Amino acid sequence: MKACITANKYQMKICMTSNKERMKTCMTANRYRIAAAALVLGLWWGMSNLYSPLVVPPIPAVAAKVAEILSSAKLWCEIGKTMVRLVCGLGIGIGIGCLTGLFGGVLRPVRQLIQPVLGIIQVVPPISWLILAIIWFGFNGRASIFIVVMAVVPTMFICICDGISAIDRKLLEMGSVFGFSVWKKLRYILIPSVTPYFASGLKIAVGMACKTVVMGEVLTTTSGIGGQIMTARLNIEPETVIAWTVIMVGIYYAVVLVGKLLLCKKHAVQRNE
Repeated sequence: MKACITANKYQMKICMTSNKERMKTCMTANRYRIAAAALVLGLWWGMSNLYSPLVVPPIPAVAAKVAEILSSAKLWCEIGKTMVRLVCGLGIGIGIGCLTGLFGGVLRPVRQLIQPVLGIIQVVPPISWLILAIIWFGFNGRASIFIVVMAVVPTMFICICDGISAIDRKLLEMGSVFGFSVWKKLRYILIPSVTPYFASGLKIAVGMACKTVVMGEVLTTTSGIGGQIMTARLNIEPETVIAWTVIMVGIYYAVVLVGKLLLCKKHAVQRNE
């Protein structure tokens, strides 16, 4: 009984120490983020005082434009169109990338077959894919979805393949010794081992997708955030261009945050099981 109590106290002490270390790390990271934001705003303020508003618009003008966009129902529809294209492209790209990465990680011949093809896809400039997409799909939102898929698939394939290759083979052997089924090996060994690689790949993929979807909209359609940026360019409204860019950056961080929350929830469910 005393041994159990001592063990429990020791575990609680370890958990408390771990939580304190996490909080300290988060606080340090937040300080650096605040310092970086202050540095960017300071440089922006200084440049806006040196150059014409047509070159570097002042911060208050951009902030007012962001508030105007977020208070307009019509402009929220444009944000929604971009989000639909972004989610569709990400969903298709992540699905294809993870599936091919799974087969490539498990079966070496498949990896050797697919890797050169995806390597070529990865180095092709996005503008080349965009021009081909215009020829194939025309001037509409499908071209933006296509180039997002082309940007996301190679990244997810590489991350999933590397994650599977890094799995400790002794864990798989131990699973076989204890009579684990294929489903149990997948659930308790493969997925937990690959999750960190998936999370890293997802963060990179979302960033690439946000850039390419807007680029596609700028050149192929008048709708969405890209269409609004093109309209602002034609009207010579740099504050509007930067305002839409700020909103797109916010969308990126929102998508990444949602992904982190889903992964944390999944880990919590697995721990409870």
